[in-house]
Amino acid sequence: MRGISRLLAAVLAGSVVFAAGACASDARGDVVVAAAADTRDAFNEIAAQLSERDGITVEFVFGSSGLLREQVLNGAPFDVYVSANVAFVDEVVQAGAGVAESQRQFAVGRLALISAEGVALPANLDSLSQFGRVVIANPAHAPYGVAAKEALQSLGDYGQLASRLILADNVADAVRIVDAGEADVGIVALSLVIGRAHVEVPATLHQPIRQSIVITTRGAGNDAARRFVEALESQEGRAVLSRYGFTVDSP
Repeated sequence: MRGISRLLAAVLAGSVVFAAGACASDARGDVVVAAAADTRDAFNEIAAQLSERDGITVEFVFGSSGLLREQVLNGAPFDVYVSANVAFVDEVVQAGAGVAESQRQFAVGRLALISAEGVALPANLDSLSQFGRVVIANPAHAPYGVAAKEALQSLGDYGQLASRLILADNVADAVRIVDAGEADVGIVALSLVIGRAHVEVPATLHQPIRQSIVITTRGAGNDAARRFVEALESQEGRAVLSRYGFTVDSP
């Protein structure tokens, strides 16, 4: 029954994200950005800078990279698509739903461990065997879930933890599940927990979590979409991304 409930919750979560995008087409900002959940806090800050400097309003729809990809491919009203998996953006471009010239990688994400209130923060991934409930984003459609699974597999811990894993709809939902006390610990995006107690997961344990962006064909004529991408790559935008734990290349 619990498994059915989690599946239903995931389906509903995907529906809610799409509905948010649909509403945006009626009362939208100057640009609507569908973005991987790990970028939430950093992107909100960059959008605030863009609004203050140029008066451009950005409306975000955050979710798992895989589910957002499906929505872009099905014509959701997004001007920009941001994924934590480069291959998903490649698919959007190859399907004709993204402007190839605008596609680029802009940062690399990191994993971190967090714990629920009253639960001692584990020193590293090897310590997870002592916990009853561990949450990661769902590897089926969330790149951070893929990276978390790879990290556990690298240490030989995935098999013994698999039956105790809670699969969140996206990495932001994984943080929420820990904060709600529904999991003891979580393997989440560093960018979402940079300001709280956490332990960074060695990047050598998994493939790089490369962040990629593309302007959609729907947003090709929207100057605000181009301005958002420029803001992301600006010195100020790079500084924000770095502050949230992303690795960014030098301009």
